[in-house]
Amino acid sequence: MKKIVLFILIFSSFNSYSQKIIKCITDEMHANLLKLHPELKIEEERGNQIALLASKELNKAGIVKYIPVVFHVIHKYGFENITQAQINDCIRVINEDFRKKSGTNGGSSTDSRAADVEIEFRLAQFDPSGNPTDGVNRIYNPSSTDNAGEAAKTLSYWDSNKYYNIWVVNTIYTSGSGTILGYATFPSSRASNPTRDGIIIRADQAGAIGNAMSSQVGRTVTHESGHWLGLYHTFQDGCVGGTTANCASQGDRVCDTPPLADATYGCPSDATNTCSNDVPNLPDNIHNYMDYVDGTCMNMFTAGQVSRVNSQVASYRSNAYSTTNLSGSGIGSDGSYITLSPSSIAPPINFNFTAWSGSNWAIENLNNSTNGWALNTSVGLDDSRCMWIRTFNNNVTNTRDGFYTANFNLSQTAKPVMKFYVAYAKKLEASNDKLNVYISNNYGRTETFIKTVSANEMLTAGVMTTEFSPTSSQWKQINIDLSDYKTFTNARIRFELQALRGNNLYLDNFSIENATGISELLQHEMNFSFSPNPSIGNAVISFENKSADEINISLFDMSGKLISILAENNFAAGKHEINFERVNIQSGIYFLNVKTREGSFAYKVVLE
Repeated sequence: MKKIVLFILIFSSFNSYSQKIIKCITDEMHANLLKLHPELKIEEERGNQIALLASKELNKAGIVKYIPVVFHVIHKYGFENITQAQINDCIRVINEDFRKKSGTNGGSSTDSRAADVEIEFRLAQFDPSGNPTDGVNRIYNPSSTDNAGEAAKTLSYWDSNKYYNIWVVNTIYTSGSGTILGYATFPSSRASNPTRDGIIIRADQAGAIGNAMSSQVGRTVTHESGHWLGLYHTFQDGCVGGTTANCASQGDRVCDTPPLADATYGCPSDATNTCSNDVPNLPDNIHNYMDYVDGTCMNMFTAGQVSRVNSQVASYRSNAYSTTNLSGSGIGSDGSYITLSPSSIAPPINFNFTAWSGSNWAIENLNNSTNGWALNTSVGLDDSRCMWIRTFNNNVTNTRDGFYTANFNLSQTAKPVMKFYVAYAKKLEASNDKLNVYISNNYGRTETFIKTVSANEMLTAGVMTTEFSPTSSQWKQINIDLSDYKTFTNARIRFELQALRGNNLYLDNFSIENATGISELLQHEMNFSFSPNPSIGNAVISFENKSADEINISLFDMSGKLISILAENNFAAGKHEINFERVNIQSGIYFLNVKTREGSFAYKVVLE
């Protein structure tokens, strides 16, 4: 028989983990906690009595409660350092489950007891100090992300009276052999133990993308969130609480969830019935989020569970969803995000990494601490500083380390164009590193993909089997039109390298400016480049046209004399590269004249 306890742990035995299923060690944890806080049991029972007296007003439909959430990601630069996208997906899953949304597992339930909890979760937009945030704290601590327990919570915590704290770790401590997926605290314990209030989950339990466990599809967080809102397991105390007289005071304290003899694993038949003493004798509610079935098999909270949640949150968590607290977290009473104040930084913007300290630019290496992005103080385009990532020594593919800019106000710029210089070499001919560029208007909570700069587009030094460090002539400029985002008042750019066995990549001289004039606009729209520039030999001309076009590219000297016609063809829509072979051309300054149906522009090149 299982006891009602302060902490609830959920376990599983999937093929990729231990084959042994561990039952809850909550009796042990509960006994230890009661030694320190004997008052917790009294408060827990008081909360259960409150649930018995839940008023009709608490059960009134149509009043959605919104709760601010913060994720504390404790990591060692491994895959436990989950991405913002995976965290966003975690929020998606629990909101779909708690709201019984159409087209999801919950929305597809045909059980008459299935109900909308009318609670939604929002990543906090402001931290406890009122600063804008993406709702995520990342803490590098290798000793605390493995075999994590209560001590991990001391590394990062936000006021639990205002935020729902979710700690993400690599593995969770167990006294036996097996896999613990997560555990939670009950609402009634918050006042006595506020800095421990929340849930701890393994990183592979967040959402259904990235490195998420496919059998759980993010519903471990749904399960633990149910505990955090006051629900017990549906199998609590075994085959008790099955009659009208005792269903609200025994078992899980919910009358429309039949008693279960024990936890259910996998995804068995609906005909399962482990207790026969309930009246009427009903099959186990195996699809309930508060059982231990696979996440892919879960699809419901019951109306009785909704009633219990309402009474518990009204008694213990009402401040979290109060209008005042939501406003302080950057969330409106309707669940929308409050508009942020515009950034004071506007184009023209020039940044060459000499003023990194205090700039609000930041590195966000998700998978790689040793060879991730870092400031290089020995190499640069104009001086001895730039940003670089040492991919030459990285043998792990598809790592996605990044860094991001400060926030910029683009709303007063008619044609914002972002420019930056890169220097890059391949380690192998087949190397295919990708520089992915994203933009956000809300401090990174959500972002939009802008462009992938391929290895060939970045290439400035060919294939090198030794570690690449660029010379002054081994840089090229990349131009990206930001016109689609000119309404953004807090535009933050994030650069992310998808490592695919290349050599080192360097980035310098970042700028955003307003493109003026037809020729300049055309040049930026085509992302036209000549690389390397300056060039001591052959080079590559690259450009991109949005539609098929007749394009003429000619080389002129400073006097206006035609030196060579390099291209005069009808080019299909897409990216193109033209090899420039330097034959009998003297050193000096030249201009490429580029003509299209839309207009023309001149591009300066230096041949050394």
